[in-house]
Order: sequence, then C-alpha cells, then structure tokens
Amino acid sequence: MKGEKKVSEGSASENPSRLWLALAAEVRATAVRWGAAVGEVIDAIEGAVEGDETRGLRAIVETKGRRGGAERNGREGGAWDGYLSDKERRSYGVHFTPDPVAQQLIGLVDELATPGPIVDPACGAGALLLAADRRWPGRALVGVERDPALARVAALRLLDARRDRAYKGVRILVGDGLMPLPEGIEGEVAAVVMNPPYVPEKGHGEVLAEVLRAHPRFEDVRGVRADLLYYFLARSVEMTATGGQCAWLTPPHWLQADGAALLRDWLGERGSMERFEWLRTQTVFDAAPGQDVLLAVFRRGPALREPRWRAARSTRGASDGGAAAWEKVHPRTLCGKRWNPRAVDEDLRWGELQREVGRPLGELVRDFQGVVSGADRVTRRHITTYGDQEGWEVGAPIFLSEGDTLPRNWEPLLAYARPVLRSGRLEAGRIYEGDEVHAWMLYLDGEVDAAHRSAVGEVLGPFRPILEARREVRTGKMPWYRLHWPRDVGAMQAPKLVVPRRAKCPCFALDLSGAVVSSDCTFLVAPDQVEDPVRYLHALMTKLNSVEVERYLRVFGKQKGELLEFYSSPLRELPVVGWRGGA
Repeated sequence: MKGEKKVSEGSASENPSRLWLALAAEVRATAVRWGAAVGEVIDAIEGAVEGDETRGLRAIVETKGRRGGAERNGREGGAWDGYLSDKERRSYGVHFTPDPVAQQLIGLVDELATPGPIVDPACGAGALLLAADRRWPGRALVGVERDPALARVAALRLLDARRDRAYKGVRILVGDGLMPLPEGIEGEVAAVVMNPPYVPEKGHGEVLAEVLRAHPRFEDVRGVRADLLYYFLARSVEMTATGGQCAWLTPPHWLQADGAALLRDWLGERGSMERFEWLRTQTVFDAAPGQDVLLAVFRRGPALREPRWRAARSTRGASDGGAAAWEKVHPRTLCGKRWNPRAVDEDLRWGELQREVGRPLGELVRDFQGVVSGADRVTRRHITTYGDQEGWEVGAPIFLSEGDTLPRNWEPLLAYARPVLRSGRLEAGRIYEGDEVHAWMLYLDGEVDAAHRSAVGEVLGPFRPILEARREVRTGKMPWYRLHWPRDVGAMQAPKLVVPRRAKCPCFALDLSGAVVSSDCTFLVAPDQVEDPVRYLHALMTKLNSVEVERYLRVFGKQKGELLEFYSSPLRELPVVGWRGGA
C-alpha cells in the first residue's frame, strides 16, 4: 500500500534511498528559486510535516544533496514514483497521479459548498492537492502519507506553490490514512481528493486482515472479498462534512464487484454519486492493472447535481480530456445489485422483461471454476526467491505443461496425466471429443498410491520448495505434491459446458472428452436428474452463445474493460429465455 514501508528514525541519513536523495536535490533547487538558505527550506518542510520524528533530511542535503542534483526529475510536477521500484509500486498499490489527470479529476468537482479544508488521505507526492490548490488557492490543504520521505516531498511541492502567499495552510500528516483526522478537521472536510492505494485481497489477505483488525468499523463495508480501496472510499466519506464532496481516482471494478455490494449500499445511505468518467488505463498509468480507470465524484448528503457519465477518448495530457458529451445516469442503475451508470432506459426495460420470462441459469446447471494448481510452472519470482536450482528455468512445467504432447519426464506419472482445456484456445459452439489437447496437467488430487510415490518424488521433488510454500501445505491441510484446488473430478469427467472466465463475447463450448478445465475457465454441468445431458447441454450452449446473452451481461453482468466476466455470480443470475429443457 502507498508508503507502507516506513523509513526508520535516523536511517534516512545513514543509508538514504534514491527518493531521499532526489528530495535533497529538490530542496537545494527550491532554495535557489526562493532566494533562501537551504536551512530555511528544510525548516518550512518540517514545520508543515506532523507525526514523524525522522531527522536526516538536513544531513542528506549537506552531504549528498549536491551529487543528488543530477537525479532530479525535470518534468513538470516531477514523476516522483520513478524513484520507487516497480516491485514497490505494485506490492503497495502505488500508482501516482499524473498532473493532467489530477486536474481532470479536480475539474469534475462542483463548487465547494462548505468552508472546510481539502484533504487527500493517501497523498503520495501531492499531485491532487496541487491541482486542488490551483482551483481553490485560499483553502487549507491537508495530506496524509505513510512514507516520511514522500510526506516531505508533498509538503515541499505545496509550499513551493504557495511561496508568494501570506497564508500557507499546508499540513502533511505522516501516518495511516484510515485513522481519524485531528480535531477540527474530522467531519468538517469540504472535499476529499484521492487516488487510494490499490491492494486487492488476492495475494494480500494477511495485509488486509491486519488493516481490518486495526480498523474494525470497516466490517460494515467488507463483503466476501474486499480491496484496500473499499476502506479508503468509506474513510473519505466519514471525514467529509454534509454537502462536501469526494473525488476518487480508482479502478472501476467496485461498481460491480460482489465484494463491494456492502460498500455500494453504505454509500447510497450516506449520499449521492454525481459524476463518473472512464479513462483508458494506459493513458493514465504506466504500470497499473486493468483496462479502465474511473474518475468519480460523490457528495455526502442530498445530490446538488444530476448524475452524469462520460468516457474520455484522450491520450495522456490532453487539455480537454478528449471526452464525449455528458450523458444522464438513470437512477435505477445506481440502486440494483450492481451499478452500471452507462446503461440506458431501453436496456433497463429489456432486462426486466428478460428476467420476467426467463429462468436463471443457476436453476438449470451447476457451475464450477477450473483447477487451481498453486504452481503451474517455474516463474522468475521463484528463481529470485529460492536461487538457481537444478532443472529450474522460467516456464519449466510443474503441474501444467503447455503443448500437445506430454513432457518426457512426466512418464513415471502417466497414470495421473490429464489433457487440459484452456480459455485462450476455446472456440464458441465447438464440441470437444478428445481430438484436441491444449495442455497437460498432473492431476494429483489427494494421496497417491504406493506404486507411484517414488515417481512423485522423481518428477515433482525438484520443485518441492515451491510446492511447500503454498498456504494449504504450510497449514497442514494437504500433502506437498497435491493440486491446490483440484475441484470435483466427477463433474469434470461428465459432459460439461466450458467458457473462459473473461472474454469479449460468449464463448461456450461443449466438452465430451472428460478433460481437466484450467483455472481461467468456468464449467457448467447438467443436473443429475437430466436423462440426456449431452443433448441438454448442446441446446443450452446455443442459447448461451447468443447476442441476447452478450447484451444482457454487458448491461447487468460484470466486466473488466471490454471483457465480460463469466464468473459464478453473473452466470447464475443470467435469465435463459424460452428454455424447454433441451427438447
């Protein structure tokens, strides 16, 4: 998460990072611009930064600042995230806001209706507060940032922007952005401007569990799954005065994610969404996940503007955003199970009719996700973690081998080798009868028989450090050589429909070969009472690959960018119209 790795007291000067060195260089450059002594600039920074006792900036400036000057970033606003490694940026959800995008987000905010300060609870290097300062130069600015170096960068940039004003009004708090603000600020904020850290629950369960233990009140917005940004969205509303606004730069998935349902209800009870604007991720960030970025404005209390949405077509830095005209948001799109502000009234009426006359797909089939091995192949991360090992190279198969033929070293475990269907090679409407193999998997779903135990050690033993690091092995729930989530083997061997979990359009295929289904697919099995499951599933496949299903899922399902999500939840809700049981 943003700034999670704090610099310990004294370490800034003893072993300064590139970020501290770049800050030292910027302090010297600022002193020249101000016509002031370096010590005066440092005193101004330390006067604006609260909650941190790290001392070392002065020593770095005096001993290394001259050398660090060559590293100073010369672009307008400074790309301060360039002083963090890609690993740090990805691990802690750090995706700093480019200046043009910061101005675009601030431009969506209505005129301020309350007299309080403007706050960014995850301020990084201060880009959003700087953009807010350009629009509202007389407002008090408050930032919260965990990292002491970044907190000082933000303070310096804001003080530099306000150097000719008698009222500086800059406070940067070093600490947790989810904590309450000081008395006099909490609940009185006129506007929150925020690009919250993006830390998904997948792969970060322990980190987010610790956050929840520290802030148990966020149980109110935590669903089955929760990303860190859900807590930051709720936190921004908590600190805002009635009539105040929250401007957010986030991935758009929280509008539709099942894990964000409680958050959406929580927001609806406390205020109103007023603006939504979609941007393509590559026009905003260099390394952020996902295909789209959402700029959104929420108002605490009753709405003062009619909600609107638009999708920008710009490249980074376009002054007008290259955006389409604003479109009206139909109220019904913000009160259902999922939010889709872009849905039009015609689609909403059509969807209601589909649900009235159709049967939910969840009543017609049982759904499963494909197999999760926990270690398909050797990755670069494995080699970095464990060092070079005999037989290891990036891409070396562990449980999964790409290609049509079985790896020769797997021959001792031939009894456990299974053909695999994978999402990227599925063809809509095709019937698979064993004539095509996308990959091979060692399907080890439990204890192996005595005759093959030595073969397991021979084939998988070289990768044992990787396999033993998996959570279920570490907790003693499964042997080291087992697939992480093998799924129901009986269901996989039965006739089944297979579909990629993400695809641009419906791509259901019928598998009669009993192939293993990879984790990037969902598969559907007929109920036990169906007498002819092949005929039943073949008829259903025709229905599910229709343009009507695609239309319904685009409006009422879940998407990631242009890709539809064929996960359990949207599939179970999908109405199948005119179903006669395969007759």
